[in-house]
Amino acid sequence: MPKLTYLLAATLIVASMSSFAQSDRAAQAKQDLQARLKAADTNGDGFIDRQEAEAGLPRIAKNFDKIDTNQDGKLSADELRQAAGAARQRFGR
Repeated sequence: MPKLTYLLAATLIVASMSSFAQSDRAAQAKQDLQARLKAADTNGDGFIDRQEAEAGLPRIAKNFDKIDTNQDGKLSADELRQAAGAARQRFGR
């Protein structure tokens, strides 16, 4: 095989490995976040209230009123997903 073919094959392998590593990191980050949210939900009601956020999720607590779009005093999974999506858009991820 010519050197260019080897170089192209090696480049494709490295790129695919990098893609797998990125998806592994993203999956691990998602699992870590889910575990942190579950641990923060100390009363087990499926929501994060202000007290729970202040106790275990300082960045969420800091932005609690912005994230709590329906202003019911607790954060649902949908509100947290919307906030995460907005953050990804702002930071280009």
